[in-house]
Amino acid sequence: MIDLHCHLLPDWDDGPVDRAEALRMLAVARSDGIKKIVMTPHVHRMTKPGLDLADLRPRMGRFLDGLQTRGVDIYHGAEVSYHRDLVATIQDLGLTVNGSDYVFIEFPAGSLPEEARELVPRMMLAGLIPIISHPERNTVMAGSPETLYEMIRQGAIGQLTAQSLTGEFGTRVRTAAEKFLRLGLVHLIASDAHNSSSRAPRLSGAVKAAASCVGAAKAEAMVTTIPAAILANEQIPDFGEPVNPAMKRRPFWQARFRGAS
Repeated sequence: MIDLHCHLLPDWDDGPVDRAEALRMLAVARSDGIKKIVMTPHVHRMTKPGLDLADLRPRMGRFLDGLQTRGVDIYHGAEVSYHRDLVATIQDLGLTVNGSDYVFIEFPAGSLPEEARELVPRMMLAGLIPIISHPERNTVMAGSPETLYEMIRQGAIGQLTAQSLTGEFGTRVRTAAEKFLRLGLVHLIASDAHNSSSRAPRLSGAVKAAASCVGAAKAEAMVTTIPAAILANEQIPDFGEPVNPAMKRRPFWQARFRGAS
């Protein structure tokens, strides 16, 4: 399996406090069957005070120097918090996944800025493909899936957090995650791990949970072939068009009337 979103870099954000904890995270990942991990440290939100963003890539390089990964390949990436100069930040600092066109974008948990609705076209014009981090944990998207649908329809990729599907973030988040799966609004499952215990890099349980919603083939692809395509900067496999949530909510009598015509 491939974990495309993991806060593995020590002493940068709210992830592992030191190298020893990062190594424990790698041990957990290996035991779960994860063979590849992308380091996605926070950029802007949760970055520790006093750190220079220009030092992020060199810092990741220093962490990897001499690291014995023992069967886990590690790649560079980032999780960039939404802000007005987001595109320039990504391009200037090289924050995409493994040097590809794909990059993780995080919105505030309790809101969705109005101007963010133009995010996808703006990024696509700049040659970037946004991966929307854990939309099921954003209260606006969870309550109004049409907002996520519009981003996906425009070309964005959706990423679920593994623990959202296994229930650690609560029933509301799990329900939203399952809904997004059934509507075809998410394409990846990633751990979004921060430590080796409460937020550990595990995917296998979430794959089993996803299979009950979309079948085993697609659930497995969400941690294998789809993230592999992103790492290789290729187009992701096609599992069908996203479903407009507004159409799913159309009253039953109205759906029958349209069908009869």
